[in-house]
Amino acid sequence: MYIITMFISLLLFLPIDIITYGNSVMNNIDQYFLVNIPLLFVIIFFYTLGVFYFNNTFWSKKIFLRIIIESLYAIIVMNVLMFIVQNLLMTKVNPKEFILKIFEDKYFFTTLLESLFIILLMEIIFLYNKKIENELEKEKFKYDQLKTQLNPHFLFNSLNILLAMVYKREPKESADFIEKLSDVYRYILTNDNKSLVLVKEEIEFIDKYGEILKARFNDGFSLNFNLKEEDVKKKILLMSLQLLVENAVKHNITCNQTPLIINIFSENNSIVVSNTKNIRSKDVISTGIGLDNLNQRYKIVANKEIEIINEDNIFKVIIPLI
Repeated sequence: MYIITMFISLLLFLPIDIITYGNSVMNNIDQYFLVNIPLLFVIIFFYTLGVFYFNNTFWSKKIFLRIIIESLYAIIVMNVLMFIVQNLLMTKVNPKEFILKIFEDKYFFTTLLESLFIILLMEIIFLYNKKIENELEKEKFKYDQLKTQLNPHFLFNSLNILLAMVYKREPKESADFIEKLSDVYRYILTNDNKSLVLVKEEIEFIDKYGEILKARFNDGFSLNFNLKEEDVKKKILLMSLQLLVENAVKHNITCNQTPLIINIFSENNSIVVSNTKNIRSKDVISTGIGLDNLNQRYKIVANKEIEIINEDNIFKVIIPLI
């Protein structure tokens, strides 16, 4: 904002000063720039402080009132600085003489015009930047909301698995399951403030999550990996693979006769998560979080989208690497 304002002001003020003061500017062009560039540098610095102060402290929604106050502030600042320059580099004058001179010649008009222009330009840039910041804040808030939806969803399904194991398994197996579940949640809590993680970390995590599902389904569940070495060094959205595996388990029958086979592999700078299809009955409850959640998070973080391929026997989700 500072650099743009100074550059535009220099381009505009030169013709205004030439029109106003005529040959006195053209005949002393070197001196004009020698004085005006550092002066303008200092003026815009104080104007910047003023615009930020008035925008952040007073009248944030009263734009016209704020611009009037900022313009008066700008005129005072410019004239105080000009008085200092006049006494340091030119003929010394007392404050009374300087004020009378301001209103006697064209200087007041140019001061007013230039001050208003700089203030309006800075206000436009400031409000534009504020709009961008607000949009980013909204996107961040939206992303945080989407991310927090995952943990209750994951916990709900995990507790259902544990409940089934308590009824069907020995206590030792339930204890093993709880230990594995604690490892999974340790990963979630450790990385909770991150949006992206290394593929290597996510794979290690999903492998442990797969052990939890294997403990429940035995031969009815299979999780396989085939990833390129260079791809595991890239990044991926936190919990993205877990969401897809969880989604596959939720919507497909998992038993020894028709095992659910999930393959996670590399393909064209993406990771593909594919699973065999044996759809459960239509009364399966869906919260609508799953794939839509993942796609929205990818749009916010990477401006990319996932790709869904729904074939007769295979369901695939392709997620881009970052």
